[in-house]
Amino acid sequence: MSESDINIILHRLDEMRERLDEIHAEVKRTNGRVTSLEMEEARWQAKEESKRVYSMVAMTVVSGAILAGVVWFVQAAI
Repeated sequence: MSESDINIILHRLDEMRERLDEIHAEVKRTNGRVTSLEMEEARWQAKEESKRVYSMVAMTVVSGAILAGVVWFVQAAI
């Protein structure tokens, strides 16, 4: 292998290193955006879960009120 061949290989390796550095920088930016989106999704899911809890509590209260009304009506009718 001649000196010229070695220089060409080293030049190409330097170009590949520069390209890999560019790719690495872009991957870091993309990971930052993905992390941000994942955090936003987690917040959204937490809000939805809390809505379900409030809904279950409200349904329990309404059901209890209806049951109490029915019991009162039956007792009053007897």
